[in-house]
Amino acid sequence: MRKLLLLLALILAGCSGADSNGPSLTFADLSNPAIAPEVLSGASSSSTTSTTPPPTTTSSTTSTTLLVVDTPGPVTILAETGFSILQGRGAPQRLVEIAIETGFEDLQGGYVFQLPGAGIDPAADQRIFWSRTSRPDAEPFLDVSDGGLLRLWGTEMIGDVPKMILTITDDSDTPGELVERLVVFDFVTGDRVLGEVGGVDHGPVSISYGGGRFLLDQQAGVQSFFEFRNDQGAVVSLASNPQTGCAEDPDCPSNPALDPTGSFLAYLQPGPEASTDLVILDLDLNEEVRRIVLPASLGEVLGLEFSGETVIVNRINPTGEERAIIVDTASSAFGEFGLQGYVSFHRQEAEFEGPISILSE
Repeated sequence: MRKLLLLLALILAGCSGADSNGPSLTFADLSNPAIAPEVLSGASSSSTTSTTPPPTTTSSTTSTTLLVVDTPGPVTILAETGFSILQGRGAPQRLVEIAIETGFEDLQGGYVFQLPGAGIDPAADQRIFWSRTSRPDAEPFLDVSDGGLLRLWGTEMIGDVPKMILTITDDSDTPGELVERLVVFDFVTGDRVLGEVGGVDHGPVSISYGGGRFLLDQQAGVQSFFEFRNDQGAVVSLASNPQTGCAEDPDCPSNPALDPTGSFLAYLQPGPEASTDLVILDLDLNEEVRRIVLPASLGEVLGLEFSGETVIVNRINPTGEERAIIVDTASSAFGEFGLQGYVSFHRQEAEFEGPISILSE
């Protein structure tokens, strides 16, 4: 199997002290990750932050008409027409005016982007483009060898340092031996491989992080399960895990997302009469603290975003529009977001007026 190289395509001399070409980085521990995929028991969070959950309540609705609501704070909106920020009332601020696959804050004033198909289609441009406060136009930053896949799942403060969460899939020379690896990338010091998380016909469909925990929604054929790992990459067995494995079960929990503390989990679970419940679970106490019945006209769910007392349910509604549902878990109230696109929490002060050009040529 040919080893996969992670190339640092462009690093500004002012950022790293390197020349204009930048150094080439390799996964030093690619064939022998520092952390073995051992299974640990008990809690894995490195954070001692605790949050007092609201009292358990249940709310339901049978109405097919949702009120249009605002988000409680700034959000990003990823749509077919580009990438925007919405801060309060008014029109969103368009940062990127072309279609992209993903866009996230770099948590230091800039943004990172991938173009359509990255991480999914081997024929697509796999590069990650970085827009910095000193150079707003997004330049190529990371790439993989031909045939490999590089997927950007998000950016998080890990150990108080801004890092990208990636998976890398080898372009194996041997059929049936593809390997997908979980990687964290420090913008200054480079990459660290945390372990193997997928392969042929199996791997994560979502990854979230909070308080020292990774949560992977794993899919292997018809089998699915939630997998927790600590910030060193070791698999952690939690007694509170609501989805340790099921196959073609109509009651399977799905679409998990951690809150920033890593102590609370939001997920969806089918309810009676074709309804869907949004469940909030205290992982450390193994207690369900909220169950909210979402509207019957939910549609196809694309993923959840969870922070504080707000859960964003990104979905394609029955009319084919990508319109999120905004849920206030404290009051169990919800409504439909007024703009189309995938909605995420915006976690840094916007320093760009846009538009940002992605320098892909």
